[in-house]
Amino acid sequence: MTGDTREIAAERRNVDTFKLAVHRTELANRRTLMAYVKTAIALCASAVALLKFLDSRWLSHIGWVLLALAVVTLLIGFADYRRVRKSINDEKRDGGL
Repeated sequence: MTGDTREIAAERRNVDTFKLAVHRTELANRRTLMAYVKTAIALCASAVALLKFLDSRWLSHIGWVLLALAVVTLLIGFADYRRVRKSINDEKRDGGL
């Protein structure tokens, strides 16, 4: 192999490595969003259980707090997902992908 061929092969490996790193980061971002969604669903299920199946007044208040917390968790998850996705897209654009 000549020097130019080695440099081209090394550059191609660097680009492939960068593409894989970006792809792994995108997948991790999606997994994080799904963790937020799963947490929000669990909070919502707990809230519904407290509101529908128990007749205690203070447990009802806790149920409403959990429901609000589920919504806040979901909103934070979506905001974080969009923030990281924008950062990834900026990095892809700067990296030439």
